[in-house]
Amino acid sequence: MNELSVELSHVRKSYHRPVLKDITLHIDNDSFIAILGKSGSGKSTLLNILGLLERYDAGEYWFNGKPIRNDTDYHALRLHNIGFIFQSYNLIPTLTCRENILLPTLYGHVQSRDLHRLASLLDIEPLLDQSVTTLSGGEKQRVAIARALILDPCLLLADEPTGNLDPKNRDVIFSLLRSEHKKGRAIVLITHDAAAAKEADSVMELKNGTLIRSTD
Repeated sequence: MNELSVELSHVRKSYHRPVLKDITLHIDNDSFIAILGKSGSGKSTLLNILGLLERYDAGEYWFNGKPIRNDTDYHALRLHNIGFIFQSYNLIPTLTCRENILLPTLYGHVQSRDLHRLASLLDIEPLLDQSVTTLSGGEKQRVAIARALILDPCLLLADEPTGNLDPKNRDVIFSLLRSEHKKGRAIVLITHDAAAAKEADSVMELKNGTLIRSTD
């Protein structure tokens, strides 16, 4: 796993209106941050910028000492350093669990974690050869987490990862995230749920286009 240093400084982003007005944020391997905000507050936009999926309009973004420019493709940097976990799982229904997990390894010559050890850790090893269409919601999310972890990223970006899960599976997923964080993996959790946000070590609220530390 790589060392991590992410710096956003006065980042701004607009569409037909300003969405992110002044975002300053530091993330390193010790970070487990929840970003709380209402629907439409810009949480997903911020996540996409952090994940090198979307451009920003102004400000500065540094990833491991590298300035992130809007005119450059950072596919390799993203592949080697960032894992994504989505509320809707984003699994490919025509593939098995094994094939879904291994998808990131197809995009170049990259070092990956041992699949069976990772599947055992997530308690999905018996499911590897099943179609993802046969799985429960909790099982699908654990497969999605395995896919996010297969390249051993230093940063996990989780967008409402328990939004579709019952309380039991929600607790399982947060236990897994805390376990991965203890290994030195940074986690940024995007959520509108204040109870879910409290699972993180620190909570920021995205409000009126800026990040403020939550006092709840």
